[in-house]
Amino acid sequence: MAKHEQLLKDLIGIKSYSGEETILKNFIADWFEHRQIANFAQDDNLIVRLGGEDRTRAFIFNSHMDTVSSGSLPWRYGPWTAHKDGDKMIGLGASDMKGGLAASMLLAEAMAANGKPPVDMWFTYVVKEEVDGSGTESFADWFEREGHVKRYSDMAAISTEPTGLKELEHGHRGNLFLKMTTEGGSGHASRPHLLKTHSVRQMMKFADALQTKFGEWSQEFSDGQFTPPTLGEITSIQAGVAIKGAGEGQVIEVESPNKFPAVCTATFDIRTTPQFHKVAFERIKEFGRAMNVSVDYAFSAAPAGYTDPTEKIIKVTKQIVPSAELTVSDGSADLGFLTIHGIKAVIFGPGEKDQSHKTNEYCYPSQIPEAVEIYKQIVEVWAK
Repeated sequence: MAKHEQLLKDLIGIKSYSGEETILKNFIADWFEHRQIANFAQDDNLIVRLGGEDRTRAFIFNSHMDTVSSGSLPWRYGPWTAHKDGDKMIGLGASDMKGGLAASMLLAEAMAANGKPPVDMWFTYVVKEEVDGSGTESFADWFEREGHVKRYSDMAAISTEPTGLKELEHGHRGNLFLKMTTEGGSGHASRPHLLKTHSVRQMMKFADALQTKFGEWSQEFSDGQFTPPTLGEITSIQAGVAIKGAGEGQVIEVESPNKFPAVCTATFDIRTTPQFHKVAFERIKEFGRAMNVSVDYAFSAAPAGYTDPTEKIIKVTKQIVPSAELTVSDGSADLGFLTIHGIKAVIFGPGEKDQSHKTNEYCYPSQIPEAVEIYKQIVEVWAK
C-alpha cells in the first residue's frame, strides 16, 4: 500500500468525534516525532512550526482532527475500518477531512526534509471544527496574543477541507446554533380540552413564523457574494423524555406517555452573511420574546469568512490550478476565525465535499499526493 494510503487508513482508523480528538492528536504527534519534526500542544490543538528563510512572512495550513458522529445507519465496512474499493477509500472522515489531514502531514514532512522553507510555515491540527470551530478560534487568538500577527508583514492560509481540488473557496457563511425553549401547560393526556398551551405545538408555530421572517431577512441581507441567510429549523427536538447516561451508553426514555410535556426544546441552525451575523442573535431573540420563546446559544457562534479575490493567495492558487472554480460556500468553516485576525485564507483540499457527513463516506486517495505537490508550488510562488 502506498505511503499516503497507509497514512489515510491509519487516520480513519482512529475514532475522533468532536471533543474526543486526544488519541488522534497523540498519533499525529508521534508520527512527527518519529521523523524528528518538533511539534507542540496549543490548548487542545497540535502545532508544527517550520522556520523559513524569510521570517517576516508566514503561511499556515489549517486542518481539523474531528469528525461528525457515524450516525445510526449501518456502515458497509464499519466507520473506522478504512476499506479500499477500487480508486476510493471508504471510512468515516475519509473526505471530511482525514484526506486533508494526511496531505498537510505529508507536506510538513516534505518541507522539513528539504531544509528551510521560503517563509515561516505553520501546520495546525485543530479540534471541534464540526461543532463550534473553537479549535481554530483558540489558535487564531493565541497567534495574535503571542505577537505573530503583528510580527508578520504578510500572512496567508489554506484550510485543507475537501473541495476535490476543483473548487477554491474564498469565503463561507457564518452560523449560529441556537436552542429554543417553549413552555406550555402540563396535565393528563386524557383531558386535552383542559390544555391551553401545548409546548410542542408552540414550538411548531414559532418555527413556522421564524421561517416566514427569514424570508424578509434573506432579502434585507442579500449582498450578491453570499447565499442569503437561511434557517435550518428544528435540527433536534426534545419534549416529554428523559436522557440518561452519556456518550454511546446514552439512553432516551419516555417520561410518561400519558402526560403533556410542560417544556419543549429544539435546536436551530442559522447560516449568516457577514452583515446579518452582526445582528442575527438579537433579532431572533427579540422575535422569540414576542412569542414567549426563550432563545439561547447551543454552541458558540462562528463568523463568516471572506478573502477578496484580488488577494495574492487567490491569484497564486489560480495560477497553479487555473481550472479551480472560485466559490463562496453555503456552509460554515473555520476560515472566519482567521479572517478576523487579518489572515488571508482559502479553502482548498482533497476529498469530495458532497461526501461530508454521509454514511459510507469516501475519498479518492490519489488526490492526497496531488494536493501535496500543489501546496508546495503555491507556497513557493506565493513566497516570491
